[in-house]
Amino acid sequence: MATTITPQSLVVTLSEVITLNGQPINSENSFTVPVVNEIDKRILTVPSSEEISIINLDSATSAGTFIRSNIRYIRIVNKDSTNFVRIRVTVLGNDTFDIKLEAGKFFIINNGQENTSDTQAAFSGFQNYDEIRAQADTAPVDIEYYVASV
Repeated sequence: MATTITPQSLVVTLSEVITLNGQPINSENSFTVPVVNEIDKRILTVPSSEEISIINLDSATSAGTFIRSNIRYIRIVNKDSTNFVRIRVTVLGNDTFDIKLEAGKFFIINNGQENTSDTQAAFSGFQNYDEIRAQADTAPVDIEYYVASV
């Protein structure tokens, strides 16, 4: 297949702006993700009654599934003004880690690997994760995800 998409660089910028005692104490950092030619952006409602799958990673694409080795950037934003949502990153049928994503906050991942330990064992290497799931706290929550890949 001959594509008409020309890969581009994605620039991600994070800024903190605050004035304390009349003095600005600001910071801005950015990084560039080169060679991005696929973007998926979605807003969806996450229920509180059950945990749902929001992003899957595998070795081939399909509905809601991205090629793990092609992932360059994932951002998840809690669009709710009150309730938190639990974000769970899972190695299929194995280890997980959970993030409490409070109202209005965001979470960024830059690849498809993680490491977890429930015994505080020494670091032994990263594992590929297979899925990102979500469950709202006390009421349904809207989230937005943005996935950039090659």
